[in-house]
Amino acid sequence: MTTLMENLRQSSREALAPLRQRWLLLAPREQRALRLLGIFAALLVLVYGLWLPSRHAADNARGRYESNRDLLLLMQANNGHWQGTPAAAGGSVLALASDTAGSSNLSLSRIEPEGSDQVRVWVEKADFNAVASWLAKLSAQGLSLREAQVERQAEGGGVSARFVLSR
Repeated sequence: MTTLMENLRQSSREALAPLRQRWLLLAPREQRALRLLGIFAALLVLVYGLWLPSRHAADNARGRYESNRDLLLLMQANNGHWQGTPAAAGGSVLALASDTAGSSNLSLSRIEPEGSDQVRVWVEKADFNAVASWLAKLSAQGLSLREAQVERQAEGGGVSARFVLSR
């Protein structure tokens, strides 16, 4: 380790020797001016390279913290208000169909609202049992099935279907 350090010192001395010779040839007034210029450059690097970016990042972090804290306080204040509301009473048919599909591991390929109390839904290449479970959950939430077209898929054993649901 010490030989490595000694080799590094020796190579740096050799590399800096021409610069040192040039420095010694400068007049004292020029050396003083270069020292001041070096100090000024170091200050610029510290201010614009370190201090200002870190201050800007801290201000941004503080703003995000305050925004998230306000959102958390709002959510905590409204927690009791939303927990007791049944989904069928307060939610739209569109939201209810979409939310229950997600909980049934069913992906809706297309969904179109038809007024405030009716929605048209398409399901592509889905498991029949998942579709049946989803329809049962919708029925339990107070939605009824107005129209249904179900086609068996040749590949994969799934079904494709189109439903019209209403309240």
